[in-house]
Amino acid sequence: MIDELQTEFDQSVRKMAENKLLKKLNEQGLQRSDLSMEKFEELLAIEMSLLKSDGKKVGAGIGIGILFSIITGGIF
Repeated sequence: MIDELQTEFDQSVRKMAENKLLKKLNEQGLQRSDLSMEKFEELLAIEMSLLKSDGKKVGAGIGIGILFSIITGGIF
């Protein structure tokens, strides 16, 4: 079950990263076919790592916000 969830998560991240990368390429006037498969995969890996990093930052921010709410709610 956990393996299936991880696989589904990875596929979703890959799809979002691919869409974001294609949008960035289009903004620069490039098409996917302009890049070699190796270069595209390299850029895709970078984009995926950025998405995962952003997700961790958002999660940490939410956690800190909840902690802050608990602390301030407990004081008042």
